[in-house]
Amino acid sequence: MVKMPDPQSDFSVFGDMFYGAVASRLLMSAIDLAVFDHLEQAASAQAVARLLPAHPRNAQLMLDALCALGLLRKSQGQYQNQPPTSEFLVRGKAVYLGHWLQLADESWQDCLGGLTDKIRSGPGQAPPDEHWNAAAYCERFTRAHAATSLAGVARQMAAIVADAPGFDACRRMLDLGGGPGVNAMAVAQANEGLAAVVFDRPEIVAIARGYIDEYGMSARVSTMGGDYLSDDIGGEYDLIMVTDSLYYGDAELDQVLAKCRQALAPGGLLVGVHAVLTEEATQPAKMVLAMLPEALAGQAALPERGFLARAMARHGFAEISSRMAMVAGAPMEVNVGRRPAEA
Repeated sequence: MVKMPDPQSDFSVFGDMFYGAVASRLLMSAIDLAVFDHLEQAASAQAVARLLPAHPRNAQLMLDALCALGLLRKSQGQYQNQPPTSEFLVRGKAVYLGHWLQLADESWQDCLGGLTDKIRSGPGQAPPDEHWNAAAYCERFTRAHAATSLAGVARQMAAIVADAPGFDACRRMLDLGGGPGVNAMAVAQANEGLAAVVFDRPEIVAIARGYIDEYGMSARVSTMGGDYLSDDIGGEYDLIMVTDSLYYGDAELDQVLAKCRQALAPGGLLVGVHAVLTEEATQPAKMVLAMLPEALAGQAALPERGFLARAMARHGFAEISSRMAMVAGAPMEVNVGRRPAEA
């Protein structure tokens, strides 16, 4: 007689992983169909099916599943958006995140569609217009980045930067690789005496100027277009902020940090906030998975914790400190250093 197995582990984790894919596809289908636009007021499944339009029974099954995910609530057969859904997933709202999710979904679908082949054969060669650094992609990414910044990231970044020693005395700041400029605006709002410069590619700062004008910050936040690896970035800054952009090898990272040190006034601060990997590049799980499409395509990879502090030390920054902070539910490494005062 064969003894029945006595498993010591719980296999439900595999089901959780598998059904997570169902949840993400359901979310994206709801966004593509603009389901949430029709549920600011309570409505029946039949009414939603007519508006989409969609198959009545399948529309109800979808709405019930969205309730199961916590995106909708249902009472007496009527469906309505939950507060976060109303705030972030209804087109036309001030902070609509649908475009950000669709951009992420595109990169994931390309990855998932050929995941096994990519693992076997390597990244291959991406067409120039599909590279993550291509102008068209950068423009879409910048607008998506603006949405997430407005959704709370900018406020969190501003709190991190404002915690740096001597922040209240800073009067001139550079946001290097500042994208849409929303983070720079939030930092400027945290210090009434601070003027900020957003530096990024010319086509990116053109987008930033639109947000700066829209939110009435043009008197205190300006832009400068260029390539910070090769172009002048200005000088005499009391503070340089670099968020989520210094993902380079040591040679290019050293080039950027040398320019930052030179651009800072004596005693000026450099604050860097970046996603990093820990535990031999296996954690945090959210960041490992989020960067997988780009990493498998050979287009990007996250560094391990400590990369920026080591580089800052190589370039003579003083009073270097490092800590972890949560930004939009993900752990980020915060590094602060100071250009030594002139002897």
